Amino acid sequence: MKEPVGSVAEEAAKLFAVLQNAAGPAGEQRDEQEQHEHKLGPDCVWCPVCQLIHRVRNTSPETIEQLSTAAAHVLGSVRSLLEAAADAARQAREDAASRSSSEEETVRSRVDRIDVSEDPEPWD
Repeated sequence: MKEPVGSVAEEAAKLFAVLQNAAGPAGEQRDEQEQHEHKLGPDCVWCPVCQLIHRVRNTSPETIEQLSTAAAHVLGSVRSLLEAAADAARQAREDAASRSSSEEETVRSRVDRIDVSEDPEPWD
């Protein structure tokens, strides 16, 4: 059965609990050789990629489902944000284009042409 999605705080607390359980008890120290030795396969304790694969394999399917659901919601929110920003930029460009064309018409109507090429009465 699928668990309903909670509030952002509840989902963040669940995610934090899962990550905290995966990390192990706080302050746990590994001996110096274990920290720097890279072994191939599931015994690797140094490589972050191997550690991630090991954590995913040892994580319950429900947790993986919750994480994937949360990731999908985050990506959906980011997509909506980017679409809104693109729409706002498009609208701003359209407004600027319409404003510039209307300003040109206003400037043209306020300008009086004065012919200065020939003066009918010369100066003394």
